[in-house]
Amino acid sequence: MKLIDAAAIASAATYQEWLETMKAALAETPFYDKCMLKRQHIDFGKNTFLLMPCVNDQFWVTKLVSYCPENHKLGKSAIYGTVILNDSQTGELLAVMNGGMITALRTAAVGATGLDLLAPGDVKTLGIVGTGTQGMYQALFACQVRGFETIRFYDKDETAASAFTDFAKRKLPGIRLQKAKDAAALARESEVIITATNSRNPLFPDDEDLLAGKTIVAVGSYKPDFRELPSSIFSHTQQVFVDTAHAATESGDLAIPVQEGLIPAQNIHPLGKLISGEVSLAQSPSRLFKTVGSAVYDLFAAQLVFQKTNTNQPAG
Repeated sequence: MKLIDAAAIASAATYQEWLETMKAALAETPFYDKCMLKRQHIDFGKNTFLLMPCVNDQFWVTKLVSYCPENHKLGKSAIYGTVILNDSQTGELLAVMNGGMITALRTAAVGATGLDLLAPGDVKTLGIVGTGTQGMYQALFACQVRGFETIRFYDKDETAASAFTDFAKRKLPGIRLQKAKDAAALARESEVIITATNSRNPLFPDDEDLLAGKTIVAVGSYKPDFRELPSSIFSHTQQVFVDTAHAATESGDLAIPVQEGLIPAQNIHPLGKLISGEVSLAQSPSRLFKTVGSAVYDLFAAQLVFQKTNTNQPAG
């Protein structure tokens, strides 16, 4: 049994390998409906504990995630995770991996895949709302699929904003960084917007013009009462793409607008159908990809890391 820490996971594969792996996972997600459970939530006071299992012919993966929002008072991360990888033929335990790094890389690669499929090829300005670990890696992977020249960012937490600045300067040299005064100002000046927060309320004013013509990748909302996006976005969005079909009911960003009749359920499509050609991209310049995550992506990610670390192939 191997213990694979964050540093080993981060260096195991190239950006391109992560993108290719997550694109394959997105394409195959519908076939895994019978091989995984819907994400299980246990709410315990302010804290949330999640269980995410999935299995295929080779591997069985289980991810355990905790979200404890008061941890910042203790100087600790709000989110911790562990990925457990077993052989699905024998049940043998193969590896225990740092779940935080697996989640950061696989979610960023999923977001960047959606961005790559939806955003115009000539976009130059990227906006990041929520500059924690996920915001950092979303920015990093977004810059692998588009030639962004400027990243605008906003977080109400000054410490998180400062850490994002340091990370981006180190990982993305040559890209201009601009701190926005608020989410609305960021939206006005960005062609592509990625949201990566745990907000229960929309981050942007309910202004029909503010997000029109933008490509948006919404990452943070993962519960029916969590929302990052205002209702007005659906006045000019013909299609919504999701990573998994249950995103339409799991996330308040979609569940609430569907209940209110703002977006027909039939206009919400798994991104895998766009990849396969089963669905075509509408001509509307307003484009939205909502990702809530799935154990399928943990399975593909853990398999990639396990195989790369076993063969000791250097990452580029």
